[in-house]
Amino acid sequence: IRDSILAIGLLLFISCQENSTPIDSNNNNNSPNPGHLRLYLTDAPASVYDSVKITFSGVSAHLDSSWIILSDSLMTVDLLELTNGNTVVIGSSDVPAGLYTQIRLKIVDAYVVVEGNKHPMDVPSGSTSGLKFGPEFTINEGATYEMVVDFDINRSIVTTGPPMNPKKYKLKPHIRISPMAITGSISGIVSNPQHLPVAYALQNNDTITSSLPDSTNGYFMLCFLPAGLYDVSIRDTLDQIYEQTGITVQEGTNTDLGIITL
Repeated sequence: IRDSILAIGLLLFISCQENSTPIDSNNNNNSPNPGHLRLYLTDAPASVYDSVKITFSGVSAHLDSSWIILSDSLMTVDLLELTNGNTVVIGSSDVPAGLYTQIRLKIVDAYVVVEGNKHPMDVPSGSTSGLKFGPEFTINEGATYEMVVDFDINRSIVTTGPPMNPKKYKLKPHIRISPMAITGSISGIVSNPQHLPVAYALQNNDTITSSLPDSTNGYFMLCFLPAGLYDVSIRDTLDQIYEQTGITVQEGTNTDLGIITL
């Protein structure tokens, strides 16, 4: 399985310079016919960490020359709790209708726990200019627009030093963002989950997302997949493998693969 992630037409970039445009501090409800924007956070699993905690200090969306604030409260989340379709709302607000070009996340603290030991993570520009990413999207008057931000922790944490004894951790997010309304999911139950299997959703041999089947009942869900055809591959630590190709995902539906034995 290749370690690259398909962008699905969505551009991710992190700005290292502070945007000179001032943040819009006006009340978002002043628009005569506002829409509503709600941003969810989820995570692809990472088996090498006990926890990955990030504290957000602000979430905003860019419209014209202004940043529209969705949340300016401190919020700490453990990304490893947001797998198999679990999400948390990190920003939600009435906003002016219009064409939005970026989402921005400000991070003031981040750390990982490995084998019970806490390690701080460096977040370049996280608390100043923030992490900025696309794609563009339009919010219509009176409509609610929901988006899902999917962190890929395995690719988002960079270490320095020996692989078995890292000296420093840095957060360089790999993010997939999708409108919730146009996504579906694939689920199943691994009947023999004792050896830590990982399930992958693939397109053109590229990993779109992954999931850790529950260690007790084997259930997994590959979530927030844009409609299309996918291959599913499941592999455990004994190299036992399950593969199925050409699985159709439709908007707003779940495709159940049933019981799977590796």
